[in-house]
Amino acid sequence: MSDRRRISITVKGIDIGEALHSLKTAEGRKQFFSKHREIITYIFFGVCTTMISFVTYYLFRWIFPDENSVPQWLSWIYNITAVFGAESSTALPVILSWIASVTFAFVTNRLFVFQSEAKRAGVLRECAMFYLSRVFTLIVDLVIMFLLVDLTGIQNGLYEFCAKVFSNIIVLVLNYVLSKLLVFRKKKH
Repeated sequence: MSDRRRISITVKGIDIGEALHSLKTAEGRKQFFSKHREIITYIFFGVCTTMISFVTYYLFRWIFPDENSVPQWLSWIYNITAVFGAESSTALPVILSWIASVTFAFVTNRLFVFQSEAKRAGVLRECAMFYLSRVFTLIVDLVIMFLLVDLTGIQNGLYEFCAKVFSNIIVLVLNYVLSKLLVFRKKKH
């Protein structure tokens, strides 16, 4: 019989070793999910939203590789960064992928993550607050992509992918905080 000492790592009062051990049983998994449902579903749907964001970003990047491929009524987007002396080939794909992913995120966050029970005007308020908070993170995403891709002039697919991953991590954290504190906050009884 060996005398093994267990190192205990505690995060926010949760012993990580015990938490992992409890996942070995069906009842332990059920209790763990019940206790951490909101963050688990947020991460799951956040990954789905991120996949939608990436797929639609690269789809629109492929459809609109330069200003000449864009319909006339959207060509102004390529000139929004001209004040910085650079053309933005990432702005239109970022904006279009944002629309697709934010719409998906609103529905899943409302129904599954924060389980909002708001009705009529409450839903409209949540929707408006959700999209407004996401406009803020869209601006963050646009600035990061402009600084890391457009302004540097680095034309490398792997580099652009890494820039997009970095940007999405920052945006994901900001989105959770804004959703939790502003959009789907629970009413105090």
